[in-house]
Amino acid sequence: MEILGFDNPVFAQFAFYSIVLILKTLGLALLIIRSRIKRKVFAFPEDCSQIIVGKHHLKPTSDDAYIKRLRRCHLNNLENIFPFVTVGILYVLTEPEATTAALYFRIFLLSRVVYDIAFLRALPQPSRTFSYLTGVIVICMMAWSVLQKGTL
Repeated sequence: MEILGFDNPVFAQFAFYSIVLILKTLGLALLIIRSRIKRKVFAFPEDCSQIIVGKHHLKPTSDDAYIKRLRRCHLNNLENIFPFVTVGILYVLTEPEATTAALYFRIFLLSRVVYDIAFLRALPQPSRTFSYLTGVIVICMMAWSVLQKGTL
């Protein structure tokens, strides 16, 4: 069995959860585009063309609070999913127990979904903070496993 093959249940689960997270992040990017068009809020002059907005004469702006919230949420996803995927692939190479690895992957995905909901719905704190920290703790636990394996 190859460690980085789909016959390895740990790698297969890691690949699945990583792709779900990446697709979720891409979906958020598409939501930003849709919201910009629907709200007619564009950041750059070329985006205000008549092809996109019709006969409206718009000027670029970055003052829309909802668009700012979407963009910040998307940026936070990028900042967190990249370390998860990077550390995660190294974690898979440590040949962890499948149930432990699956638990880490599921908790991280759940933490990111809760974070997005808390951020986009402006839920009261500490909901967003706890969901963020949960994801960070999962990454740190996987990183610790990698560090331990690397020092043997």
